[in-house]
Amino acid sequence: MFDFDNTLVDFHETSTLAFNQTFIDFNLKIQPEYYGIYEKINGKIWSEFEQKLITADDIRKTRFTFLFEELQISNIDGFAFNAKYLANIIEFTTIPPLLIDMITELKENYKLSIITNGLKEVQRARLDKCQITSLFDSIIVSDEIGVSKPDKAFFDYTINSIPDAVPRDKILVIGDSIKSDIAGAVNYGLNSCLIDKERKSNSTVADIIVQDVLDLSSILLYPYQPIDCGFYDYLEIYSMRQTLVEIKFYSGSVLDCCIAKIENLITINKAEFAELSNGFKIRLDYIKSIKPSI
Repeated sequence: MFDFDNTLVDFHETSTLAFNQTFIDFNLKIQPEYYGIYEKINGKIWSEFEQKLITADDIRKTRFTFLFEELQISNIDGFAFNAKYLANIIEFTTIPPLLIDMITELKENYKLSIITNGLKEVQRARLDKCQITSLFDSIIVSDEIGVSKPDKAFFDYTINSIPDAVPRDKILVIGDSIKSDIAGAVNYGLNSCLIDKERKSNSTVADIIVQDVLDLSSILLYPYQPIDCGFYDYLEIYSMRQTLVEIKFYSGSVLDCCIAKIENLITINKAEFAELSNGFKIRLDYIKSIKPSI
C-alpha cells in the first residue's frame, strides 16, 4: 500500500510551483516568505482534518482565506484561489520514469494499492496524469470515503477494497508520514515502511526505513536470503583483522569485483551488509567469493 504525496511524487515541489503559479493567475505579487507561511497554515489545517476536527470542505474554504488574512491581502476569494491552486497542482504533478518502472515490476509480484489523504477532485486526476492508475488494484482517497489515515476505519475500508483477502502480516504500508502512514499501519497490525528522505527520523516503529522509495526495489523484488553462519563468521574475522580482501559479488546480473577492507558488518532493514573501506556497502547474500588480496 503506497501513500502518494511525498512518497511516489514530490508534493513539496509540486505545491510550490502550483502556489507561485496561482499568485500569477490572480495577478498578485508574491514574496519569497509567502509559501512558508502557507505551509504552516496548511499543515495545521490538515492535522485538524486527520483528527476529525474539521471537514474536507473546511480545508477548501479556509486555508487560503487564513493565508490572505495573515498576509493582509484583501478582495481575494480564498475558495476560488484554492480551486485554481488545485488545478495547478494537477498540472505540475510528475513522477520519475524509474519509479513507474519499479511499480510496473512490483505489480507482477504483488497486489498494489494507493492510500492517500487528499481531496477527491485532484488525487485521481493526478494519478491519471502520471499514467499509473492502471497499475494499482485499488485506490483509496480519504475525501471520497469520509475518513482519513491514521483512522482505523480508513484501513478497514482499504483492506476490504483489495481483490481477494490478504493476511495482515503480508501487507506493507509505505509512506512518508509517521503520524498518518506509520501510526495507522502499526495500530492496525500491518507492516510499515517509512520514506525518510532527509534522514530526520530516529523512529524504530517502522519495520523498514529507506531514504528513497526506489530503494524498495531490492528489498521487495529481491528479498534478502540469510547467509550461512560459517560464512558470516569468515567475514567477521576479515573485518576484525582489517585484512585487504578481494570480493566478488553480484551487481544485478553482473559479477563484479573489488579490493578493500571490511570495515564493519551491519544490518539495514533486516538485510546484512559489509561496509568496505572504499565506501561501498555490499549485501552479504550478493557475495560470491572472498579471499585475501595478494
